[in-house]
Amino acid sequence: MPYIIDPKYSAYYEKRRRVFWSKYWKENTDYDLLIPNGFREYPEEIYNLFLTLIDRDGHVIDLGCGNGLMLKHLICRSKYRLVPHGVDFISESIEQAKEILHPDHRENFHISNVYEFDLGRERYDYIFFDLFVVHPDHIPEMAERTIAACREGGKIIFYLYRDVLRILRIINLFRLRWIGWVGDLLPKDISIYLERIDHKHVSIGVYHKK
Repeated sequence: MPYIIDPKYSAYYEKRRRVFWSKYWKENTDYDLLIPNGFREYPEEIYNLFLTLIDRDGHVIDLGCGNGLMLKHLICRSKYRLVPHGVDFISESIEQAKEILHPDHRENFHISNVYEFDLGRERYDYIFFDLFVVHPDHIPEMAERTIAACREGGKIIFYLYRDVLRILRIINLFRLRWIGWVGDLLPKDISIYLERIDHKHVSIGVYHKK
């Protein structure tokens, strides 16, 4: 059952959807595969870093997946058998995932605001969650929902790209809150259990579900 966004946040998410659509699709007349993921060049180094976190077969979901390019990288290069799932609020990106990158798993890709999507309980072995895809006020709730949706022995990969982290530092200058890594945006009762991974392009916190 989908979650309902409080009306006071509806405008925020709709504005973001329009901004990302304009950035990724307004000029994307060639149906380019990189642009819907926010890259100009293939981010092999970043995707390979994510790949090192896969250590067993399982179902993997990317929250805010774009067209599923990162998932394609994981399932093609991992020695483990992975079943991809994705959620994104831009319909063109999900259509590209279904038609081009993941036609064999098209039923696993959904057009939805990440906050509204029902993750269920213990469905996934790996959950990739870019915290920037939800409103800051929704991060604590979403973190709890991802933990509930992760299977025993699985992992939740919380992450933020470094350019976004720099923007968030500027935004928070007058809130007396230092944001040094992705864990600083999560509740402390979760962040203390994260495995911290610092990379020049991305900040990662891995939660191991026991």
